[in-house]
Amino acid sequence: MALYTESMIDEKTAAELFTYAMKVEPRTVSPMSYGRFSESFIVGGPPEATGSKGAPLGYVLRVAPPDSLLQLFYEYRMMRQEPEIHCRVRAETTVPVPRILAHDFSRELIDRDYLVMERLDGHQLTRLGPSAIGRAMEELGGYVAQLHGVQEPQNRFGYVGAHNCMPPQPDWQSAFFEMYRRLLDDIVETNIYDRETADWALSLLHSHAPVFEHAEVSRLCHGDLWVENVLATAEGEVSAVLDFDRACWGDIEWDLAIADYCGMTREEFWRGYGQADFRRDRSAEVRRLFYLLYEHQKYIVISMSSRRNDPQGARRYADQSQQIMRRFKESGRVDI
Repeated sequence: MALYTESMIDEKTAAELFTYAMKVEPRTVSPMSYGRFSESFIVGGPPEATGSKGAPLGYVLRVAPPDSLLQLFYEYRMMRQEPEIHCRVRAETTVPVPRILAHDFSRELIDRDYLVMERLDGHQLTRLGPSAIGRAMEELGGYVAQLHGVQEPQNRFGYVGAHNCMPPQPDWQSAFFEMYRRLLDDIVETNIYDRETADWALSLLHSHAPVFEHAEVSRLCHGDLWVENVLATAEGEVSAVLDFDRACWGDIEWDLAIADYCGMTREEFWRGYGQADFRRDRSAEVRRLFYLLYEHQKYIVISMSSRRNDPQGARRYADQSQQIMRRFKESGRVDI
């Protein structure tokens, strides 16, 4: 077979990838309408398999972008950590995550990683009515609490998956500082920050080092909790939690800050999670500020990539981030 290098994957290529991975030809292949990073396809299996006992009702083929796409440091080949994470989540929690049925990271057929998982039914939360959304948020909170109960067996911190994007760290403070430094390096590479700005931003973080010494156990953090990564029935029963490729091991407050940034931490969510918001003291508020800055600044790089192709948007994210940092340094304000 030829090595595929196209910038976009068409249905014919998707069908061939599925056949290569699953050793059976698909009945139907159609692109999914959302997602700006990986390319995803809904695949119908052969009639004799689809819907039979123990077989999925359908499949999802996800193809990672080429390495040449401008990406954040932790995004390069991050799909490679998903099979292990899905196995652990399915074994240790009741969180509805799809089975990953096949994956190919060899680059023998295509210059990208790809995997096949079972398709779980459901709607994105934005399509639900108010009462159904409330129910889904409460159930999601309970599922996230379960995820946060999964521990890294060697108590390593950071992005420790098979994509090997950073050295595992012995504590959360070291891990987050390394993550933040690498993010700032990515921004410098886009020429939106100069080196002096990045060094100043990193020094501001280091000046508050003691507040990051609190997390002693490395726990599973989803890293991308937002509406498009949760599916639910029309009645509000959560049917799938998706996209663990950005998962990180460490402080659950980091994960919850991202969920908050994405508008997920409603009252119902906290009720399901089983405790109140973590902003209980000044140290937690300072941590949250830097976690939100980490999230906000990553969109500088994303906006500069072909995913958005929005240099003006990148500069807005940069200007907003620097304004927040200057205000915090000058006045101690932690709002964002």
